[in-house]
Amino acid sequence: MMHGRKHLIAWMLITLCVSTTSQATEPQKELKIAAIIDVAITAATTEFLQLAYERLDVSMQTLHTPSRRALMMANTGMLDGDLFRIEQAAFDYPNLVRVDYPLLLGELHAVVRPGEGDLLSTPSAKPKTAAIRRGIIIAEQTAKAMGLELVQANTYEQVRALLESGRVDTALVADIQGFGPLALESWQEFEILPAPVATFTLFHYLNRRHEELAKALPAILADLEKDGMKTKILRKFRKKQRKWDSEEYSTGSSGTDSAPNNPQSLLKRLLYFL
Repeated sequence: MMHGRKHLIAWMLITLCVSTTSQATEPQKELKIAAIIDVAITAATTEFLQLAYERLDVSMQTLHTPSRRALMMANTGMLDGDLFRIEQAAFDYPNLVRVDYPLLLGELHAVVRPGEGDLLSTPSAKPKTAAIRRGIIIAEQTAKAMGLELVQANTYEQVRALLESGRVDTALVADIQGFGPLALESWQEFEILPAPVATFTLFHYLNRRHEELAKALPAILADLEKDGMKTKILRKFRKKQRKWDSEEYSTGSSGTDSAPNNPQSLLKRLLYFL
C-alpha cells in the first residue's frame, strides 16, 4: 500500500513539473504583479501599466504584498514582477529585469515638528532618529547616509504618530509627482524642509522569464505618455487621494496558496507529504 502511494505521489510530481515547465515556455496571458495597494499612486500606476499590457494582449493583476516580501516573490518567480521600484532593485535582485522607461519621479522629504527646522543641522551628542515606512528602500538608504537611526513603521499614519509624539526627531516621507501623505491634511501641522534629501526614479520590474515583455513595454509606455494618457490618469487619482479608499482598488492578496490551481502551489502541498 505504502509502495503504491509513493509511486502515485511520484507520478503526480512528474506531471506537475512537466506542466510547470510547459507553462514557462509559453507566453503568459495574465501576469500577477506585486504592489502596495494602500496608496493612490499604486492604483494610478496600475491603470497606466494595464493599458500598456493590453496592447500586448496581456492581462495584468496586482496583488497586495508587503514591500520586502514583494521583491522576494518577484525575484524568485512566485509573482511575475513588481509594480515599481528604484533603479537599485535590479542590482540587489538579479532575477528582476527593469522595464527601461522612467515610470515616475519622486522626492524624499525630511519632516519635523513646527519650529524645529534647524534640528537636523544642529550638532547633537547622540544620534538623531528618523521614522520611515517599512520597505521604502530609498528612505532606508538616505537615513543611513545621513547618520540617522531608523525607526520603522508599517504605515505612514504610524510614521506621523511617531513624529507627533516626539519619539523621533524627523520623518522621511516620499512624494511621487504630487502623490503621498504630504498632500493630506493630517500632515499639514508639520514643517517640511524645503529641499528634498533625495530624489529618485521608479521603474517597473518583471521576473527574468518575461524579458521579452520587458523589452516591448518601453516604446508602448512612451506612446501612451505622448498621447496624454499618463497625465490624464495621474490627474484623476490626485483628485481621489484625499479621500482614499484602498479597498476599491485591491485586486488580490499574497497570502499562502492564494492561487490554488497554480502547479507550483500544488507542488508545495505534495512535497509537504513526502
